[in-house]
Amino acid sequence: MSFHGYDEPVYIISVAAELLGVHPQTLRMYEREQLVVPRRTDTQNRMYSMRDLDDVREIRKLTREEGVNLAGVRIILRMRRQMEELNRKVYELGTPEKVDG
Repeated sequence: MSFHGYDEPVYIISVAAELLGVHPQTLRMYEREQLVVPRRTDTQNRMYSMRDLDDVREIRKLTREEGVNLAGVRIILRMRRQMEELNRKVYELGTPEKVDG
């Protein structure tokens, strides 16, 4: 059995849209807004990872439940990625503290 990594692009846009319960055009809009940037195959097909799918779920939660506009979502996602990177660096340095967000 083969397992794919969290960041490995494995879902084409139609499958990603179906898994998320959204229209493929929604995913294209998020890409235009640079909220989710899927990788591309040699033939330019979009491929989404589990991280991408989780980001879309978070975008939808923020916009629908919290009333955040897309500009705000962009800032929140950027800050989350920065915290994840800081946590990774802290872990690599061998210190147990974690950057909370």
